[in-house]
Amino acid sequence: MSRRPLYLFAGDSLTEGTYGESYVARIAAALDRGEAGLAGQVVNAGRGADTIKALLNRIDVPLRRHRPDWVIVAIGCNDIWIPWLTAHSVIWRMWALVRRVQFGQVPTTDLDQFAALYRALIDKAMKQADARVLACTTSCCGERLSSPPNRQIARLNGVIKGVAADCGAAVADVWQAFVDELAPLPQPSAYVAGELLFTVMDRRRLRTTSPDEISQRRRLHLTFDGIHLNSRGADLWAKTILAALAQAK
Repeated sequence: MSRRPLYLFAGDSLTEGTYGESYVARIAAALDRGEAGLAGQVVNAGRGADTIKALLNRIDVPLRRHRPDWVIVAIGCNDIWIPWLTAHSVIWRMWALVRRVQFGQVPTTDLDQFAALYRALIDKAMKQADARVLACTTSCCGERLSSPPNRQIARLNGVIKGVAADCGAAVADVWQAFVDELAPLPQPSAYVAGELLFTVMDRRRLRTTSPDEISQRRRLHLTFDGIHLNSRGADLWAKTILAALAQAK
């Protein structure tokens, strides 16, 4: 009996899915149902606050352990978001230092360097594990698309798509899916998690309150804090990835 295809999801907190709604859990359920002619098992290798450099340094272990057929890479948001946070808050700078020491989560802000690291990540997955790769563009840092972080995110996503094309990897354009949803909104919410205290309070709220309830209070559409997903955002991530996998298959 042949082994079911294994999909390894490698990314940051959006992939880990423990803070807000999980798009990976939705994809796992869809594979169990055989949606879009796809089937298989899922391994979630997401880790909160990961950067491209941190993911590249730790990807060898899950690749060796699981020998996936597909590696779905969803990384890059923190390479933009952490520098933005630390530039505005001493407390976030202290937090970032701790994460750097503990997990090597160092942001890469230079786009050429990011491209080189992303290329190395795809290369590891393809050559070390003989896996196919699906590169995901990253979603928003705040739902107001004209914000400075989102202008940086847009440029970063252009790099991701360019590297993926050069390496022969498939692409799930999550960023474009988010743009298509958010751009028509007449007054998108400017709320974004900018203070560590608010982040801690949100974690406590989530014990008793759903992400959808929080996002509704803040007039957010796809996230509950500008970054992490509510059910609509997780559905959109899952739908975009499943469509890309079906097309690649």
